[in-house]
This record gives sequence, C-alpha cells and structure tokens, in this order.
Amino acid sequence: MPKLGGVFSGAKLMYGAVRDVRGSTDVEEHPLLLCGRKGPLDELLRALGAEGANGSRAAQLFAVRALSRDDAARLSRGSVVVYGGELVGGLDDATRSDLQVIGRTSTRKLALLEALDLPSPAVTAAGRVRGIAPADLLPYRRGHFPASEALRELADRAGPSGPWLASLLPALRPYVIEQVIESAARRNARTSLMIFIPGADLPILTTMQMRMVLKIAACHGQKVSPDRALELLSVLGAGFGFRMIARELLDIVPVAGWAVQSGIAYSGTKALGKAADEYFEHGAVADASRLRALAEGVKVELQERLSKLRG
Repeated sequence: MPKLGGVFSGAKLMYGAVRDVRGSTDVEEHPLLLCGRKGPLDELLRALGAEGANGSRAAQLFAVRALSRDDAARLSRGSVVVYGGELVGGLDDATRSDLQVIGRTSTRKLALLEALDLPSPAVTAAGRVRGIAPADLLPYRRGHFPASEALRELADRAGPSGPWLASLLPALRPYVIEQVIESAARRNARTSLMIFIPGADLPILTTMQMRMVLKIAACHGQKVSPDRALELLSVLGAGFGFRMIARELLDIVPVAGWAVQSGIAYSGTKALGKAADEYFEHGAVADASRLRALAEGVKVELQERLSKLRG
C-alpha cells in the first residue's frame, strides 16, 4: 500500500502542476522587426527560412531605408529589433543615425554589422552609440554571414515571443528550444540550492518542468489541451528517475547533499526537455534506454565531482 499511496501522491502533484500552469506559459506573439540595409537583412531572412506567409508574419521587414526618430516607438512593438548595417570605413553618419533610433527603442535589439575587415574601429564606435551596448552588436566580415550565431542571438533575445516565433520559423526552433530548456534547468538548479528540506522543492521543480514542456509544445506549434495532459505527464514522469540517482549518490557521499540535489535538478530537467522535444517533433516519448543511459552518465559525472569534494 505505501507504494500505491506514493503513486497516487505523485499523480496528484503532477495534475496540480497541469492545473497551475495551464494557460499561463507567458507566450506572446510579437514579430521580429527588420530594418536597415538590404544585404544583411536578405542574409538573415535566408537563414531564418522566412519564405511564405508564416515566415513573413514572424520576421517582418519594417524599413529598408533610413530610419526616422518616429520609428522608435513602432519598432518597440516587436519582440526583437534587428538592424542590418554595412560598414565600409568608419561609422558613417547614416548608420550612426539609424543606430541612434534603434537605441531609443524599448525592446531587445540586435545589430548585424557587415564590415570589410575585423576588428573594425567602426564596430567599436557603434557600441558607443547611446542606447546600444557592445553585446547588441554582431559584426562579421563581408561574405561570411554568421547564420548559426545570428539565430542563437535571436533566440536568446526573443523572450516570451520565442515559442511563437519558433512555431513559424523552423530554422529558429532548435535554438529557442535550447534556450527554453537551459533556462528551466538553471532555475531548477537554483531552486534546489535554496530549499534544504528534502522533497520540499518537488512541487516547484514540477511546475517549472511543466511550464518548460508547454513552451516546447508551443515551439512546435502545438497547443496542449486537457485531453493531452496525460501524454505530457508521461513525458514528465520520465525525468523523475533522476531522484533515484540522487538517493544513491547521497548514500555514497552523505556530505554536499546540496551539490547532488542541484545537479540532479539541472540534469533531470534537461533530460526531460530533450524528451519533450522529441515527443512533440516525432509523436513518441524518447526511448527509455536512451533516458537510462543519460541518467547513468549524469550519475558518473556527479560521482566524479563529489569525489573531488571529498578529496
């Protein structure tokens, strides 16, 4: 009976997580707004695979012209403002003026700056424009457009609109899902570090994992309904095998339990995210043998880390 009671308790917890997060995944629908020079923007559109109606909804050409001061307010309605610039020598007045407009926007921004050569003093000058930080710039040499890096930077900046953008732009999807999984795993690791009562972190971790799974579903253009809740719970349950590893490791190294707990929360959440991605992409839960292999790898890695703590 105790085991049966534990099953019912776990099921109650998971259903509670579904109830708590349903309709609250914070997914927004704001497009990427592209402006600036045609060359860099065309390169980005090709990398995004933004052909067709869905692509044009998600990545919109706002202005392939010089920007005006009034454009800042309208550009702020996008999830990310993307500026394409071409640097021939120093930072020319037209590009500086455009960047000043971009700097006044209230949303996230990314400036793709094509230069004849790098490093370039023009790039350094661009990072000093008011409202523009060096981290907002992605410079590259002409003829060497950094497609993967640009997509990763966009995914990092997309925020609540990331899943919606990913659903319309398949090329962007893996980068957004990677960001969603990593963010959830880090938050769960921090949560486990802050909660010292055994098991007290489980409801919080479960809720965070559920939000992650729902966002991954949105990345694949799928809306989770009550009828699919059991499918989600089966994916969610695959991650709980990591708690068995935690107990085993705590028997081996009774000290530094916080390290075990945080490591399991991080690795378990990442494994769950990967399983969820496969589920929504292929319609099947990740093979159990693969999850067991991943769990064993995590166990070995944590054992090595904890043995160093003991030494």
